[in-house]
Amino acid sequence: MKSSKLLLIFAGLICFFIFTSETFQTSDLKGIEGTYGILDSSGKLANTGAPGENTCSQLNCHGGGGGSLQVGGLAVNAGPGSITLNANPAFVGNTYVPNQVYTITITVAETGKNLYGFGCEFLDNSGSTNTLTNNSVGLITITNSLTTRKGQPFGTGRVCATHQPHGGSALNAANFIFKWTAPASGTVNVYYDGTASNHDNVANGADNVYAHTIQLTVYIPPPPNSIIENLWVNNLKIFPNPVKNDLNVSYSSFQATNVEAKIIDVNGKLILKAFSKNIEPGDHNERIDVSGISAGVYFLVLKGDQFRKTQKILIAD
Repeated sequence: MKSSKLLLIFAGLICFFIFTSETFQTSDLKGIEGTYGILDSSGKLANTGAPGENTCSQLNCHGGGGGSLQVGGLAVNAGPGSITLNANPAFVGNTYVPNQVYTITITVAETGKNLYGFGCEFLDNSGSTNTLTNNSVGLITITNSLTTRKGQPFGTGRVCATHQPHGGSALNAANFIFKWTAPASGTVNVYYDGTASNHDNVANGADNVYAHTIQLTVYIPPPPNSIIENLWVNNLKIFPNPVKNDLNVSYSSFQATNVEAKIIDVNGKLILKAFSKNIEPGDHNERIDVSGISAGVYFLVLKGDQFRKTQKILIAD
């Protein structure tokens, strides 16, 4: 009789370890409404806020509020922290170069928290809500298996990059880095969310969840030997306008190139040569001192070998 009882106890312990181990993650099914897994520190698949998915702000998960099963805490993105996605090379103007390999860095930050997680998916533009069908685009490559991993619900669903157990152990902020190879064509929707937790192993409202999405379209290169207004450099913004002292100039470049800026009057006369420099792809910000220019109407000219952009400015008294 004692032997039988011991066998039953031993069998029960085996079942407990099986169902709470990392190798059996029913939590990977959490993209299906109402299905949840064991509370632990591993990444959960299909929880990025993409169509058909929740975020990690759920009952029996991090419970930061928001979502269809919110419980306590703050709503998604209402916490004092943040989540950011940076790509190298940059997604200039929210575009991607076909077949380009990008290094993706996702940063989750919140002062005082000491364990972070994330999820990220690159999906097509179908709007499918079926998380068990793979509508991922491009290729995710894990570069640091100590902090990140990737997986698919049931092995057939969307490919999701997420964190390893304790892969986001850090104070105040954590970075998660992996590579993504862009597809040959098509619109790409990037969904990513992150959790800033207090590592108390309890599902409650003290953890905060942050989620964002961006849409990428294919970068169209300029025709060779042509002057293109909107492709090599775009998103030109100047402020304040009217301006009295310092004029702020922001713009984005798709290519490494030389750029120069000057201010001319209404007759095309050069008033000020502001700057001339070589720049890398990405977003740029410059400041031009116009305090020595008389009040009136002028034009800012931003030009390079393959582009020329002009904006009207008003210098005030």
